[in-house]
Formats: sequence, structure tokens, C-alpha cells
Amino acid sequence: MKNLIRIPLTLALLFATCGFCPGQEFYRGELFVTGQHFSQTDGHLTVELSVDFENLQMPSDESLTVTPVLKSGEYEQELPSVLINGAEKQKVYQRSQALSAGKRNGKVRTSPIPAVVIRDDLAVSRAFTYKVSVPYEEWMEWAVLLLRSQECACHGRKGDIYEDKIADGIRLPKMRTSPLDADTDAGFLSLVNFIQPAPDRDTLHCITGFIPYFEPESERKDGKQLGELSEEKQNFEIYYRLRNALRDVRRETGAELSKVSVTGYGAPVGNLKKNEANALIRALKLKEYLRENRLAGRTLLEVNWISEDWDSITSLVRESDMMLRDATLDLIDNVEVAKGRERMLMSLADGKPYKYLVEKVFPAVMRVGYRIEYTRKPLDAAESLQLLRSGRQRALRLNEFFAVADSYPAGSTEYNDVLDLAARLFPDSPEANINAAAVALSKKELSKARGYLERFATLPIAYNNMGILCLLEGNCDKAEVYLTMAAAAGVEQAVKALGKLKIKK
Repeated sequence: MKNLIRIPLTLALLFATCGFCPGQEFYRGELFVTGQHFSQTDGHLTVELSVDFENLQMPSDESLTVTPVLKSGEYEQELPSVLINGAEKQKVYQRSQALSAGKRNGKVRTSPIPAVVIRDDLAVSRAFTYKVSVPYEEWMEWAVLLLRSQECACHGRKGDIYEDKIADGIRLPKMRTSPLDADTDAGFLSLVNFIQPAPDRDTLHCITGFIPYFEPESERKDGKQLGELSEEKQNFEIYYRLRNALRDVRRETGAELSKVSVTGYGAPVGNLKKNEANALIRALKLKEYLRENRLAGRTLLEVNWISEDWDSITSLVRESDMMLRDATLDLIDNVEVAKGRERMLMSLADGKPYKYLVEKVFPAVMRVGYRIEYTRKPLDAAESLQLLRSGRQRALRLNEFFAVADSYPAGSTEYNDVLDLAARLFPDSPEANINAAAVALSKKELSKARGYLERFATLPIAYNNMGILCLLEGNCDKAEVYLTMAAAAGVEQAVKALGKLKIKK
């Protein structure tokens, strides 16, 4: 039997750093299988699992043995186990291994445990990849995969055993019917292409929001509403909330403020001309207050005030179930404010619709909106890598992810892991998905590659890799179509792949 178990540190660290989302849970919900893959090659079944044990709660002097098991009816086969030791238990384990390392009959004794993971070592990620290859038998095609977790019988107590089903069937990829042989596969696999994203044409970013004068009761905090405060206290509250929004921007690496725009929105209460005059004074006072408190520093600051926000009133009425809604909208649309719109609304149906406006609509209209514009200098590979390792990978842009990947040799574990992570964080990016598919193709993970590629199969930048995928799946005719289109688009790898395919045919 050929047993291989690999626990690459770089991949485990990447999973931990990036907060990789748990998948199938086992052992009381404290461990998770975050990825699983099955393949059949040269009469052997390969089982590959990615396991996260970040949530494992285990005393330092105890251990847990995890054994994958294939089971179908009366057939059952245990795969090599993984031992997870607490820190103190690991010391005991290492000591016992050293003592038992003496020679017997000229041969060195070795432990049957294939892998040991130290749980409490902060320098090692609490995640690992398990990979094993065993002789393939027909019954395995319908087998379920179980994970048998056995606690140690430590301190005189009985160690419990937990058994969790991870996969209902190992779902082997379909065998190729293509005439291509393994050597030809290797030649085509070298012709997958990686896409560089287009540079950011517009580096301007915006954050928008609003501060309500009257918040819904479900969202209210203790104390007075903004609209119930004096003007001076209103200005302080507006400043405080804007300062918090700006703080988030300033914390972004490479961010530089460009402009802060603040707009107040009022409701039609009282005389129109008086409201307009008050709106101008209100805007000037708020701008002066924000400048005195250095809200935006030297950044351009604009403050405006709309005395009567009839656009928002119209939208809210249209979405409401108020009495005489259509008649109210008709008045708003056809009677100008200066020609008695509000007076006519007061007269409609003895003022009942207007009362609804005053109680329900006008308070929702009164608010302060803001827009924060800023630019962000693209990070270089070193800065991007530092941000990635700090756990703030979602702050990275796609170009910066690719810069990190390019800092490693193409095809290396680190290179592949970063591109795969980029596709998970940018699921709608064609470039991210096509590159993750290229990584999957290079490892002959065809179902995974198709999952990344299928949504973008109609894009010219995906044609080449779609062609390679179809070749490996055994569909030469469809592959030729994709590769021909890719070659017409100027993809050099597609031209070479077409030449190889025609020679083979």
C-alpha cells in the first residue's frame, strides 16, 4: 500500500490567515473539512482533505486521533490516522518516540502514526491538508467517507469515539475517453494561460451614508433623537459620526482623502422662503463648525442644505400604503410649491393625507447625507503580502493579490494558494476565476477548474483554458472550437495547443 500524507505549512498558514470558511463539521462541531477531493490514477484512489481545527477545545495534556474511513455495505477500510496532540501531550509523545527509537534486529522502530499536529504551538497554523493514496477497489465507487474521532483515554477516563459522515459518495471524476495519453496531457497542461487584470482606470473610491434626524424606534439608542437636540448639539453629533466614517478611510493603507460632501435635507414645514433662507444659514453654520473642529483637515469640504426635499417625499409616498396616495402624488406632481402645493395637500380629505405626511413621511425625509471621496495608492508586492498576513486580506484589491502571487515562482504552492484565495474573495471577477481555474488545471483538478470557468466560458479571455479543460475531459471537438477562438484572439498558448491537437489527430 502506498500511503502519502502531506501537511504543507504554507497552505495551512494561508488558510488560517485568510479566515477560510469552514465546510463540513465533525467531532462535536469543533473541526471542519474545508475542502475534499477524490481521484483515481494508476489503480489507486487518492483522498485529499483540508481540515481546520481552529475551534478545537482540548486540554493541553490530551490528544485526539482522527481516522478517515471508507465504508460501503460490508466493506470498510480505515485510512492512516492523524494524531492531534495538546502541547503537554506532545512533549510526552516525543519523549516516548525517542525512547522507542532503539534498534531491534538492526532495524529502527518507527511509530505507526503517519502525522502529528501540535495543537497549542502558536507558530503553526491550526489547519492541515491530508492526502493519502490506497489501492482502488470497485466497491469504493459507492463508498461513504467517515471521520472517526477518538479521544485519548487520559487520566483514567474512557475516551469517547465520534463518527461523522463527510461525503455520501466519493464522486470520482469521469474517466476520460479521449485518445490523449498522459504524456500528451502534460504537454497541454503547460499551455494554460494566466490573465493579468486591467489596471485600475479610476482610483477614486467613495463612501456614502446618512444620519437620520428621527431614527425608527427599533434602532433608537437611549437619549434624545438628533432632531430633538439644539442646533449646537446637532452639529456635534453630525461631526462625531462623520469623524468615525473618516477614521475608517484613514486607516486604509495608502488612502488619501480627496473630498468630503455633506448635504442636509429638510421637510416642508412653514413658509417656503423662510425655509430656504434658514437652509442657507444652516449650511454655513454646519460648515463653519466642521472646519473649526478640523473634520477634514485640508481636504475640500462642501456643505449644502436642501430646504424641502420633495423628491424623497414623492418616493416615500409612492412606496407607502397611505390613504388617497394617488391623489396626493397627483397634487405633488402637478402643483408647484410656490403656487400652493402644501396648502392644497392640507385641504385634501379634511387634511388626513397631510397628517400622515407630517407624522410618517416628513420625519423620514429629514436627514444629513455625506459622501467621502478618496484615492488609494496601489500597494507593492511587499506591502500587499504584509496586509495579507495581518488578516486584512479583504482590504486588498485584485491587482495587489496578483502582485503577491507574482512574487513567488509560478506554479509554487504559495503562488497557487494566493490565486485560489483571490477567486474566493472576488467571485465575480473573470480574471480571478480564470486564473484559479488555471491553477486547478495544472493540478488536474478538472471539476474544480470547471466550477471556476463555466460562468465565464463566453469571454474571450477564458477560451484557451476552456479548450484545455475540454481536452482533458475527452471532448476534442469542443476543445478545438475554444482553442481556435482563443488563437484568433491572439493567445499564443492556444496556437501551440491547436498544433499539438492536430498532430495528435
